[in-house]
Amino acid sequence: MATQVEAFYDDFSRRFVEDIVQGNERIAQQLNFFAKAIPSDAQRILVIGSGSGQGAYFIATRVVRSATILAVDISGENLGIARTIFPHPRIEYRKADITTCALAGDWDVIVLPDVYEHIPIEARPTLHSTFNRLLTSRGKILFTVPSPGKQLSLKESGQGLQVIDEIVSLEDLNKVAIDVDGTLTYFSTISVWETNDYIHAVVERGAEYVKPIGESDLLPIKGWPRQSFLARGWNMIGNRFLLFQVLQSWRRKRLRKQLTSDSIRTA
Repeated sequence: MATQVEAFYDDFSRRFVEDIVQGNERIAQQLNFFAKAIPSDAQRILVIGSGSGQGAYFIATRVVRSATILAVDISGENLGIARTIFPHPRIEYRKADITTCALAGDWDVIVLPDVYEHIPIEARPTLHSTFNRLLTSRGKILFTVPSPGKQLSLKESGQGLQVIDEIVSLEDLNKVAIDVDGTLTYFSTISVWETNDYIHAVVERGAEYVKPIGESDLLPIKGWPRQSFLARGWNMIGNRFLLFQVLQSWRRKRLRKQLTSDSIRTA
């Protein structure tokens, strides 16, 4: 199974170039969540399933500018993209299958960006034991996952599913909290492309109390604030005018050339 999963994500890696060029609203909301949920004093951060490296790089440059980050992924192709496009002196990109490898260290934050749903259900107890061993006494685990409704709609349509794509429920995330002696302190269903299609959640150790909800958490209830008129206009121009399509095409070619050149140098 590991070889099949690795091959799937090696092939899947080509999609990251388009996400970087055109943007991806799911990833944009994911990064916004990381910026709000990761403590500013975190020193060691583990990113599991780091993909293109965009999330790890965002955390290193925009969220916690002093933290050491280990970003692991099962795909060598993904890691090649990450090391080429998103290198950073405080990020180590490492190939690892989190369900079988023995990672070491004490981590203040463990981040799973759209990863937990791709862990086989039978492998979850082993993964929870790994969390329990790696997480510091006041550490946090951040999850972004498709909602159960989103997964059911994909299963019914037969499209959009990956090689392993499990349903993750509120009860499943509570089980993680129990297994690591923590508390599910944050759980939010947000709307990215459809209503209630993604979940952002935090499991936290040492959470003696839940802090009051601030005004910024209430408006809007789900997802990012509504875009301003100028932002909507800019997006319309970017999507419809040929000039911006040409710029996107140029950036796409530049990224692919960069990746090709790096592959030649490392061959």
